[in-house]
Amino acid sequence: MKYFLLGTIGRIFTRMPRYRLSYGDVHEFDAQGAGEVVPVLQERRKSSENEIAFMRRAAMEMCEWNGRNYYFHSREAFAGSMISHGLLECVD
Repeated sequence: MKYFLLGTIGRIFTRMPRYRLSYGDVHEFDAQGAGEVVPVLQERRKSSENEIAFMRRAAMEMCEWNGRNYYFHSREAFAGSMISHGLLECVD
């Protein structure tokens, strides 16, 4: 996380990290944590499924796409699987 000192008052503002999603097309987004990739994916796909069902289906698709294993019991586990297999990275 990067910190910026702005003004003469001495306030410190933080900037959220930027993530790059490389699944299908490349998309960058700002988020507080990697687990926020789930709502970003749901929004980009215009999915109306509940979150667990969406992660399960997305994990199956990704598994078929590159033959790797993906955990989907939580947002953080799903994002961690995506990071370890190169589909998601923190770029800033």
